[in-house]
Amino acid sequence: MTFTPYITIYADGQVDPSWVGDYSTRATLIFSKNLDYNKALSRKRVNIHLSDEERIYTAGSIKSIWIKNTINTAVDFGDVEKINIFLKIIYHSVMTIAEVEGWDTKSFEKAYKLSLADNGNFVWHTEPKINKGRSLKARIRISLGKDGRIPIVAEFFDKESSFQFEVLIIDTFLHFVNWERAFEKPTWLDNERFGYSFLNSQLLIFANSTSRQSETIISENTWKQEEIEGRLKQLTYRHFSNDK
Repeated sequence: MTFTPYITIYADGQVDPSWVGDYSTRATLIFSKNLDYNKALSRKRVNIHLSDEERIYTAGSIKSIWIKNTINTAVDFGDVEKINIFLKIIYHSVMTIAEVEGWDTKSFEKAYKLSLADNGNFVWHTEPKINKGRSLKARIRISLGKDGRIPIVAEFFDKESSFQFEVLIIDTFLHFVNWERAFEKPTWLDNERFGYSFLNSQLLIFANSTSRQSETIISENTWKQEEIEGRLKQLTYRHFSNDK
C-alpha cells in the first residue's frame, strides 16, 4: 500500500466508540489500498476529525480537517454500510483538501469507486515473486482480523501462476503494516523459503514451501539474543485487555 497520503480518522468523542468499532480503520485501509502512488503526497498526512464544527488547516505536511458529525448511531447499520459511511467521509475530506491544496483528484475518485466495489472487504497482496529455481511464485496476503490482529500469509503458486497452498507466517499488529510498513517487501531467502529478513538477517521470519510451515531463525551478530527476541515479540500479535 502506498499511503499517499497517510489518512487517519479521529472521532473526537463525537461518536460512540462501540458503534465505531474498527469500521473507520477498515475504511481507511480499504481506501489506502486503492490509492495510486503519488510521490508528491508521500510525506503528507490527512487527519480527519469528526467534530461539532467545520474547519480546515492545511499549513505544513499535516492536513487537518474537522467535519460535522452527522452519523445517526441510533440506526442499526450493517457492517458494510458502516464502512461505506466512513469511506464517504474519507472521500469528502480528501477532495476538500485537494481543492484547497491544488492536488490532482483523479486518484481519489478512482480509489473511492474501487473501495465501494470492495464491499467492506480489506485484502491486500504484494506483487508475486518467482524463486531462483523458477519453480514457484509467492506473494503475501494481508487482511485485517479481529481486535487489530493482522495475519501475514504467504500464498504459493506454480510457475504457471496456479494457486498451490498458503502458509500463515505471523500474526502482527496494524502498526507494523500501516505505519512501520515492516511487511511490505517479502523476498525469497533461498529456493524454498519466502518471507522476511529483519535486523540485517539476524531475524528471519518466513514460510517454508517444503514443510509448508512457518519458521523463525535468530542469528545473533551485532544484536544480542534478547534484543532480537524482543523485536520478534514486538512484531508478534498479542491481545491486550485494554489500550493502556
